[in-house]
Parts: sequence; C-alpha cells; structure tokens
Amino acid sequence: MMLLTPPRLRCLLHAIPALLLAGGASVKAATLPAGFAETKIAEGLNPTTMSFAPDGRLFLCEKHGFLRVIVDQALVTEPVLDLSEKVDAWNERGLLSVCFDPDFQKNGWIYVYYTLNEDPKDKSHNSSHNRVSRFTLKGNVADPKSEKVLLELNKLSKTGWHNGGGMAFGKDGKLYIGTGENANAAYAQDSGNLLGKLLRINKDGSIPEDNPYYKEFKGENRAIVALGLRNAFNIAVQPQTGLLYLSMVGANYEEIDRYDTAAAPMPLNYGWPEIDGPRRKQKEPAGYQEPAHAYDHGDATALCGGNFYNPASPRAGAFPAEYAGRFFFTDYKGWIRSIDPANPEKSEAFANKINRPIDVDIAPDGSLWYIERAGIPGGSDEANSESKNGSLWRVRWSGGGQAVKLAVVQQPVDAMLGGSIGTVKVALQDAEGKTVSGASDPITLSFGNGGAIAKAAAVKGVATFSGLHVSTVGDGLILRASSGDLPEVKSEPFGISNQVETPVITPSGGSFSGPVWVSIASGLSGAKIYYTTDGKEPGEGATIYKEPFKLDAGQTVKAIAWKQGAKQSAVANAAISITGKEPYGMVTRPVVKGLKVPASEAEGLPPTLSATGIFSDGKLTPKPGVVPYSLNAPAWTDGAETRHWVILPESGRIGFSPTGEFTWPGGTIFVQHFEIGANHRRLETRLLVLDATGGFGYGASYRWKADQSDAELVDAGGAEEVLKISGDDGKMQEQTWTYPARALCFLCHTSNAGFVLGPKARQLNGDHAYPEGRSDNQLRTWNYLQMFGAGVDEAAIKGYPKTCRVDDATASLEDRVRSYLDANCAHCHRPGGTGAQWDARFETPLAKQNLFSGDLRDTMGIAGAKILAPGDPARSMMHVRMSSSTLGQQMPPLTRNVVDKVAVETLEKWIKELDAKAGQ
Repeated sequence: MMLLTPPRLRCLLHAIPALLLAGGASVKAATLPAGFAETKIAEGLNPTTMSFAPDGRLFLCEKHGFLRVIVDQALVTEPVLDLSEKVDAWNERGLLSVCFDPDFQKNGWIYVYYTLNEDPKDKSHNSSHNRVSRFTLKGNVADPKSEKVLLELNKLSKTGWHNGGGMAFGKDGKLYIGTGENANAAYAQDSGNLLGKLLRINKDGSIPEDNPYYKEFKGENRAIVALGLRNAFNIAVQPQTGLLYLSMVGANYEEIDRYDTAAAPMPLNYGWPEIDGPRRKQKEPAGYQEPAHAYDHGDATALCGGNFYNPASPRAGAFPAEYAGRFFFTDYKGWIRSIDPANPEKSEAFANKINRPIDVDIAPDGSLWYIERAGIPGGSDEANSESKNGSLWRVRWSGGGQAVKLAVVQQPVDAMLGGSIGTVKVALQDAEGKTVSGASDPITLSFGNGGAIAKAAAVKGVATFSGLHVSTVGDGLILRASSGDLPEVKSEPFGISNQVETPVITPSGGSFSGPVWVSIASGLSGAKIYYTTDGKEPGEGATIYKEPFKLDAGQTVKAIAWKQGAKQSAVANAAISITGKEPYGMVTRPVVKGLKVPASEAEGLPPTLSATGIFSDGKLTPKPGVVPYSLNAPAWTDGAETRHWVILPESGRIGFSPTGEFTWPGGTIFVQHFEIGANHRRLETRLLVLDATGGFGYGASYRWKADQSDAELVDAGGAEEVLKISGDDGKMQEQTWTYPARALCFLCHTSNAGFVLGPKARQLNGDHAYPEGRSDNQLRTWNYLQMFGAGVDEAAIKGYPKTCRVDDATASLEDRVRSYLDANCAHCHRPGGTGAQWDARFETPLAKQNLFSGDLRDTMGIAGAKILAPGDPARSMMHVRMSSSTLGQQMPPLTRNVVDKVAVETLEKWIKELDAKAGQ
C-alpha cells in the first residue's frame, strides 16, 4: 500500500495562502468520543507532518517545501523556512518531517527531512534523493544559509513511493531516522544502502561507534541499526521510557514497530519483504522483531502519524488520566485509534470520519492535534501530488460541555455550636444544568458576608467540602460559592443553635490489648472540656481536659464541652476495655496542622517539599498525626531504600478489608521517600494525593538538592539523573535514576487496582518500628488509632494473609516469589488489567494464578516458552523479563533501570524446584 501524501504547489506561498481562522472556528469534522471537542485552527494547507517544539509552538511541514509555525493557535503567515526552490514534491516526495534538538531551547537547532531535487530541469524525477539537514532557528525564522547537511540518502529511482521520513531523538540523545525502500523491496534487506532502514546518528551527522553494525557495514551504512522496513513514515519516542514506535506502511498489513532507545543499541530486523505484519510460517531473519501492533486492510489504507500521550505540562482541556501513556495513531482511511504500550495488541477507537488524516501529535498542554490532508482520492501520481484543502485541528477534553454556572448540589445542615454542618458539594454546570464532568476549576466557599472558609478543586465537575464548622449562632445562615468569573451562588439557609456540640472522645470505645491514650476534642474554638474516668457525670468538680491521658485499665470516659454564653453540650461516653499490657506503636493521631498540599494539581503545587507542611524539619521528622508505615514486600526501587507515611483527613476513615484492597477517604495523602547508597543520599520524595472520591487523584515528585537541605518540585514531564553508586565489587558505577512524569503515575495507579497500590492488609500485617521506640503490628496500631471505619478484631489479625520480603530466608521460596509478584506486578496482572493471562495477586491461590498454563503474548522467539516452565528458567518468560533491562522486554516495564538480582536468583531457585506437574 503506497502512502498518499500532498502535492507540490507550483506557486509561491502567498498565491494560495492557508486560511487563518481567527480564534479557531468550531467546525464539525471528526466523530469524537463523548466529552471531547475539536476546533479547526487553519485550512487551505498542503501538509505532510508536524511536530511540537518544547516551548509549545507547532511546526508544520508543507509538501512543497514550506515549514510553517502555529503560535497561540494561529498560523503565522510567513514561513519559518522556504525550501521550495530545491524540494522535489512529486508523488510522495517533498518536505516530509521536522524535529527538535534535545537542547533546542539553548541552541535553536531543528532537523528536517526533505527530498532534494538535484537538477530542477530534469522532469523525469530521476535526479533526486532524500536528505537530513540541521538549521538554526531564531524566533520564527530559520536562515536557509544555516543549513548543515547531516546525511545524504541513496539516489531515488523514478518511482515516487515509499520515501519514509520519520525522525525523532531517542532517550540516548541520538537522532533516529526512518527511511522507505523506494518501492524496491530488495533494498530493505540490503546492507549496501540506507533505504528501508532505521538509522541512528549523532547531532553533527557522524555515526555513533556503538551502532551495532559499525564494524560490519561500510561508510554511511554504519548508521543502520535495523533493516526490513517498507515505508517508515513516522517515528515517536516516549520521553520517560525511551520506547520508540515506528509507523510502518505495509503491503497487506500496517504495523507499529518498536525499538528501545534507552538501552544499548541492538541490531534488529523487521522482516520486510519476507514478513508483512504478524509472522506466520515465514523464516525469521537474524534479529527479527515482531510488530508491537499490526492490523490488516479490512478497514484501513495506510498507517501514518502517531505519538504518545505524555504531555509535558498538561493544562485545562488535557485528556482524562486513563489516556496517559497511550499511543495515538492515524490511518489514511479516516480514523485515529490508540494502543496501550503495556498491552499493544488491542487498539481502541478514538476518532472517525476524518478526510485522510496524515499525522497526529500531542501538545505540551495535553491537547491532541491532527492534520486532515483531504486532497483528491485515488493512488495515482496526480492524487499523491495534489492537495490544496488540508486543515489542522485541535482536540481537547471538555467533559461534555462548558461550565457557565455553579449550583450547591448538597446543602449544609443545621448544627450546634462547633458541630459539623455536613458535607457541602458545589457543581460546575452547563447552561442546561448538567454537571460538566471534565471541569476541575477551584471553587471557594465563604460564610455569609465574611471571607473564604474553604477552597477545593472540582473533581469530575463537583467540589466537595467536608468537616466545616460554624461558630456563629443564628437562623437563616448561608454559604456563598464562587469560581473565577462565574456568577456567585448561595446555599439554602441553615441554622446554628446556641448549644455546644458534643465533644469527641478518641478512641470512642472498644476492647484493646494494651494501654490506651485518650484524646478529647471540641469543634468549637475556646470551649472548655470537662471529663471523668469513673463513670460519673462530669460536673463542676470534673477534670478540665488539657492533653491526652493514659488509661492502663478499662474505664468509662465521659465528657462535656462548655463555653460562656452557650448551653452546655450533651455528655459524650466512651466505654474502653483493656485486656493486656502490650503497648501500641503510636500514642495518638492528632489532626495534622499546617498542611499546604492542594486537593488538586490545578490549584498549583508547592515548589518545595518543606512548603508542603508535611515535615517539621529538614530531617524528615513528620508532624504529629503523620503516620509512618512499612510494607512486608516492598516493590523494587532500583536498589534505593524507601520510607512511607500516610495522612488521613480529619474524620476520614479507611474501609478495611482483610483481603483485596482498602477503600480510602478523599483527601488522603501518601508520602514515599527514596534514599540510596551507603551514605543514604536522599534522592526523591513522592506524594500521592487522593481526590474527593478517594478513588483517583494526582502524583507529584520532589527531587532533593545536592546539599540535601530540601527537595524541589520535579517538572510535570519528569527528569532523569545519572548517579554514581558503589557496586557489589566496591567500585563506583553509573546508574540512571528516573523521576517519573506525573502522567506516568496513572499507568500503574489504576482504578482497576484500587488506585492506591501499597498499603493493604497483607502488606501491613507485620511489625513496624515506630519513632517512639516501640514496635507493633501495623494493623493493630492503625485500628487503635481509629484509622479504620469499622473496628478490627485484634485476635483475628494473625489469621489474615501476610506477604514477605523476597530475601526472607525464613519463608518458603513460593511465598517469597509470590509476594514479590504481588508487590511489583499485581497492579497490572490481575483480572481486568493487562492482556497477559495470569494473576499476580498473592491472595489468588497458586493453582488459579494461571502461571503455568497462561498464554504468552510474545515468546521473544523462545521455543516452548511459558510464563513459568517448571525446572527451566530459560523457557520461563517471567525469568526472562525480570532479567532484562531492554525496554519492551523488561518487567516491570517503566522507571526500572536496574535488574533486581536477588529477586531473579530467588525466582530461578523456585523454578528449578518446581515439580513438573505444578499447576496441573
């Protein structure tokens, strides 16, 4: 299948100008999923491909040799670069792609792939070849004289098809180039030319000496890293992982091929012309790489552009979190689909009824852009060389509408002085009164005519306010809600009676096996609390509460609250039974004061870790109420040691379950800290903040300064650092540490896995060494601290499932391996998760985990490969993947740069000990 591309115009740019659509015109083009809206940005184009610069400008290639730029959603009239006098734009030739130097913001370098017409007088089209050049951009202009030719490809025949043109920089800093075989299939396997290949060069055009064929091939052919391509039209690299996807136009199949730019370069072969699409009975060439995704021509024409949804700085209109990391691609037939790199076999439809889409890209702000080439139908030279009506479109998430008003959808309730007025919810609504589910605007709540009392970002269009207390007595009180320029809205009237709310005793009662520290609180500022511990009613002679007090024996605590001018509260009662003397890990869990962690990323994140208010000093001393915890089977973190804390919101309680996942209250904050090396160098501290639903939220990472004084917020796009670590032999070695992009969090923290991955009964059912110098079972301490909504029977804890460390010599090999898989794999490998047919959860019986009989998606050419092959690690795909550091092969697939040798050795021992009948 040839790839149809736009023509060369035989006139100057201004003779047939692209139409500028001021502000963008909302014109119907594609059929999009509910909640998405599109805007036409420009039309009258002659387009091929496009690429976003790091600063947000969009650069668009027009076939006849003009490089254009879109700034602030408007097409600049003058071209950035005019190559029309030297470009051969016949058939599929022309200005085919542009990409940007990794240091673009410093050096202004851009790279273009175009077809050079060596002899413009030659009308036979036999005097052309494709070229890769570098230009220097200043502002919106690239001086043609700044051209540095990096690579001249082989001379083209008269055939105008299959020119390739994909370019992108890999994670290794090298420029990758995809070329077509000029409709000569034999070229794809010919090491004597550059056509039909994937190439890898340095910024200056020189060839890296670590290229796999550097010593074997000659001259410029040493740039080859992979053979066997038909028409490599587009290349995209996922910035965090280095995964390269190449859109290859095939004959009977279209295919997305992969290459790992984060690992040492490998010699690969994609199989053309012997293999087209999925391999059947054809003989594999050396280094054969199966397609990551392939589809036949049942509803297709040609695979064109594609890119990963990993926006660097997502803003309003960015896609929902479930799209993070997906690869969007276009087919000339008229549609856009996407795949999950973790499960690439299955694609999902996104857009249809597009008039020949030829490219798609993701803006830094999270919007998706696509080029509608239009033109005339057919595959003739004329059809491939003629287009005057191409257009550019921008797609954003709108949530199904535009918010134009606010509405209080859950009203405040009457209360006593210091009591809660209940949960108040305010929705962002469209003109028809429907909640705009995609809106996340912050909403401010104020009392009466006073100042703001609370602020929260909307989640799925609704802002939730909990734990609100009012200390003003009266009837007909109101709350006011505001957000930006939207009209202010008022709540229904409510009343506060002149009686003090009943104080809260913690714990509220129950049976305990150790000394109990009792706290009593009133929601009314300035109220005095009187209490007794002998069961008598608290009166004038009762003790005034000042601080938590200890009970060593069972007693009934009673308390009242009182304030001058108000009626005394009702009596609070807490019957506490104490049956033992074993102390709990922590004494009390007060409300954490001074927290400055926003409810949503849209509100703006603190620039430093110290500004979050979680820790009281630079030594990571948590504030009172921040609860430390540890996991029985910690996930592998490239050799770094981790520490964990959790902060529950006031009155927030966990939904406990002895198996499966917990449910968490909205507003819960998790903290994970990483240190590495003998000197415990602080690397990173991550936050996971749950939204009002408790089932989703956002992640943020703070990178510690070199002087270890504080940690600074990592950019949304993530970062990497090369560490120098002492190896097992005592010698210093380099190790890459990945600070994950915020969007990358959602590849693992999925709703199917409960969003929160670490703390659950099987991981917390073990002792933790608390700062106070006591060690205790974490479930026991959490239960005592009233962290669970329904109390846990302490006697039952020892019977709950319990995972273990992979290096725990006291546990069986089976438990050690299955605990490790649970911690590192179960968020994806579970029912409803990834496409791999096995279940990594520890609580799933071994016989039902499908470890021995589950189908493999990719055997990697290993004969007789199984997920686990008893007695044979070499045929056990789990062992192969855990031992690998090659992207696309390694497991876990993301942010891991170092193999866990202890885990691999433990797995190998278990495989060798497995009975051949295991799993039957």
